[in-house]
Amino acid sequence: MFTTIGDPVQLDLVSSLNRPGGNATGVTQTNVEITPKRLQLLHELVPAASVMALLVNPANPTLAEINTKELQTAARTLGLELHVLNASTEGDFDGVFAKPVQLQAGGLVIGGDALFTTWTEQLAALALRHALPTIY
Repeated sequence: MFTTIGDPVQLDLVSSLNRPGGNATGVTQTNVEITPKRLQLLHELVPAASVMALLVNPANPTLAEINTKELQTAARTLGLELHVLNASTEGDFDGVFAKPVQLQAGGLVIGGDALFTTWTEQLAALALRHALPTIY
């Protein structure tokens, strides 16, 4: 049973748990699982770098916290120092891309977030302008 505001709505996705039959389709989010792999790949592409940065959206605290925790663990495993950078609006991007240069970061991992997906072209242009290896 699926409950919405107001009356409950029953979703009959399967006729029986023993023999469900049919298909249920939907969307899944794998960014949390693959973000550490992105750091690993970036480290392989820039092996001399000992410092990396992660961009998260603090306006999405749950996702930002999960991405940060996962990447901090991966960074420790790889022997990297990780700096977390925050951007919650498109206007924050210019300042964010100046930080890795100041921190002498060898690369930037952009965390999965709808804000960053919306502004992919601008983020790519900034990475190019700052000559910063970036993965998203």
